[in-house]
Amino acid sequence: MHAQNNLPDFGTGQKTLSIYLIGLIACVILTLISFGAVMAQVFPKNITFVIIFLSAIIQFLVQVIFFLRLNTQTEHGKLNVMSFVFTGVILFCLVFGTLWIMSDLNYNLM
Repeated sequence: MHAQNNLPDFGTGQKTLSIYLIGLIACVILTLISFGAVMAQVFPKNITFVIIFLSAIIQFLVQVIFFLRLNTQTEHGKLNVMSFVFTGVILFCLVFGTLWIMSDLNYNLM
């Protein structure tokens, strides 16, 4: 019997090498896509920015799913996902609320 079976799960699921390898390969591919878009200089700057931004968002999701193993398979995993979403909502409100206030102050001071 392995000692790993006695460890608590915390909603992250089983640790396997294949999950980490898939995540690593996906992250390397997404990094190469961004790097290639910048180095090739075949796209306009706004399209290159969109490629980099989308690649970064997808890479963030890949890292959350494959390396942090955030999932909804167990009750504890569902609580982890809800905590993650709540954190994202709070960050969204803070960042965009701050930008809104700063732009409003800039408009009123001009």
